[in-house]
Amino acid sequence: MTGSPLIVKPAAPASPVGSVMALDGWWPSIDYTDMREALRIGETCTHARLEGALETAAVTVLDDLAEWGAARRADGFTSLAAVAPAMVINGKPRLVTLFVGAVRYAAAALLAEFSTDFSATGSKESQAEAKQCLADYYEKLRLQNIRSILGATRVAVELI
Repeated sequence: MTGSPLIVKPAAPASPVGSVMALDGWWPSIDYTDMREALRIGETCTHARLEGALETAAVTVLDDLAEWGAARRADGFTSLAAVAPAMVINGKPRLVTLFVGAVRYAAAALLAEFSTDFSATGSKESQAEAKQCLADYYEKLRLQNIRSILGATRVAVELI
């Protein structure tokens, strides 16, 4: 019996199952599939593209938290999860949730910003504006998570 041309193979997963972006061990790893599910990033975004965005995002967030993290390490904490272990959200340390969120939002902002079309005419122009608004929104969420980790207020007001 010959194979039928109507048989459809399921699509390969967008990211390999169980793939994570490992950091230095003090900062938590980021799961690619969890990121896709949390921010509804579909298969049109290749694993390589998501990986690049997450790596760049991690660098940005780690730069934001460099002094804070160094101070916690100097205080003897062995991981981010150990800094405030009693503060738990859905079974996970609050600071881990904030950190993972910050990295995810930074990566999502990059993906949204760089997925705009180069031809900005008519409806493409409004799509580009919508993607830029989404990128700005993700950037705002990243900053909120960073500021929460740092214990800083979310609003900065300067008198002129």
